[in-house]
Amino acid sequence: MPCHAIPRHTSAFTLVELAAVLLALGVAAAVALPALGNLLAEAQLRQAAGTLLDDLDTARRAAITRGGGVAICPSRDGHHCGPTARWHHGWIILHGTRVLSAHEALPRRLASDSSMARRRIIFDEAGRAPGGNDTITLCVRKRPATARSVLISSVGRIHAEPPEPAKGKACAASREDIR
Repeated sequence: MPCHAIPRHTSAFTLVELAAVLLALGVAAAVALPALGNLLAEAQLRQAAGTLLDDLDTARRAAITRGGGVAICPSRDGHHCGPTARWHHGWIILHGTRVLSAHEALPRRLASDSSMARRRIIFDEAGRAPGGNDTITLCVRKRPATARSVLISSVGRIHAEPPEPAKGKACAASREDIR
C-alpha cells in the first residue's frame, strides 16, 4: 500500500494573519458605523418630515370635507393634544374630540422646534388655518445642517423648505426629554 506524503507547505491562515484581518475589519466597522448611523438618522428625518407634511394636508382636506373644525397637534399619548408635547413626541388629527389619525413618537435621535404660539393648528371649512403662519422644524439632534421645516400659512398653504439657520440651531440644540 503506497503511503501518501502530506505536503509540507499548506495554505492556511496563521493565528497572526487571522488577528490582523479581524483588527482591520474592526477598524473598518468603527469608521463605517457612525456614517451608517448618520445615514439612517437622515432617512428617518426625511420620512418624518414627509409624514408630517402629508398629515397636515390630510387634516386640511378633512376640514374641507367635514365643514371645518379639524385640528392637528402634538400629542404624547395619541389621544389628546398635550400642553407640553412637542412634535417629535407624535401628533394627532382631531375632529372635535374624535381622533381621526395618530402618529407615534419619532425616533429618539430626532427633535423638533416650533414657532407656534398656539398648541394646535385648526383648519376651517375653506382649508384655512387662521391664527398666523407657523413653522415646524424637524432635525437630527446636535446636527443643525439636517433640519427641515414645514410651513403652514394662515390661508392653508402647507409646504416644506430649508429652515432659517437659527431654527436649525434651535432644533438641533433641543435636549432629549422623557417621552
